[in-house]
Amino acid sequence: MLTLAVETSCDDSAVALLDGTRPLAERTESQTVHAGLGGVVPELASRMHLEILPRLVSDLLSEAGVDPGDVGVYAATAGPGLIGSLLVGLSWAKAAAFSTGGRFLGMNHIASHLFIHYDLEGAGPVEFPAAALVASGGHTSLFLLRSWGDCEFRGGTRDDAAGEAFDKTAKLLGLGYPGGAALDGIASEGDPGSVSLPSPLDDPDLPEFSFSGLKTAVKALVEEGASVPDIAACFCETVSSILASKLIALAESSGAKTVMTAGGVSANSFLRRRLAAGCDRRGLHLRMPELRWTTDNAVMVGRAAAFALDRDPSISSPLSCNAFARWTGRSLEPVCVS
Repeated sequence: MLTLAVETSCDDSAVALLDGTRPLAERTESQTVHAGLGGVVPELASRMHLEILPRLVSDLLSEAGVDPGDVGVYAATAGPGLIGSLLVGLSWAKAAAFSTGGRFLGMNHIASHLFIHYDLEGAGPVEFPAAALVASGGHTSLFLLRSWGDCEFRGGTRDDAAGEAFDKTAKLLGLGYPGGAALDGIASEGDPGSVSLPSPLDDPDLPEFSFSGLKTAVKALVEEGASVPDIAACFCETVSSILASKLIALAESSGAKTVMTAGGVSANSFLRRRLAAGCDRRGLHLRMPELRWTTDNAVMVGRAAAFALDRDPSISSPLSCNAFARWTGRSLEPVCVS
């Protein structure tokens, strides 16, 4: 069964066509206009999704040589995210499913990030239990997966998400927005030990994060005239140390065999190196997404839908399924069924 997946939770418009978990084609377009505005403008983002999405879908189907009537499932992110942006993709998927007689699935954005690892070609099955970190511009959360269908929230950030801290730090250093990649790049030229930053809530056994105070500390270093590469290196080293230590601590305390990361922050080279070294020393299996699938994408949405359909071939979401800005709870489910 072919699935057309849609992701519009923030400022990236993304679509993908999948046969089960195998991507046949995918398209992603980032809204670069926000770079000159210092951050995402929600109203502008939603209006641009309206312009971009129909063209992306048309290009996607043309590349795959597929007629809309051949699509059996339309899966779209329902939340969490920016309400206006979510409504564009969600409404499009509902309308497409209704008009073609296909099935509609409203998907959880955080769960979708994790499911980029589901049935990954060439990677083999995930060994459970697994400790997982979703770290992006809007989320920093730890989960324990006993299976793909049993995902328990273990802790998250008290204030800023890790990705938000990266973007705000990059802006303070004059690296533009979004700044995660630029910060990572210039950090490779710096000496992390030449300056000092606080390491908030760094107890590995405490499954909570706090990154808001780092902005103030970075600003102070900038005002003191510290080297930008050195500040960037120290920042990346500090945040990656906190994220990696808490994720590995969760794995050890829960008897996990696998460590997984997902979300845009998992592209950071400091974090990838630290996790690779830490997992290697402890004999843990490490799963990190390909760089192209760390940021928001529709393939992850499609793979989450594939799992839901594998588990329950009759599953669907009602057309009354609405967008939601925040997710709270203990058990993370990929599909919204109400």
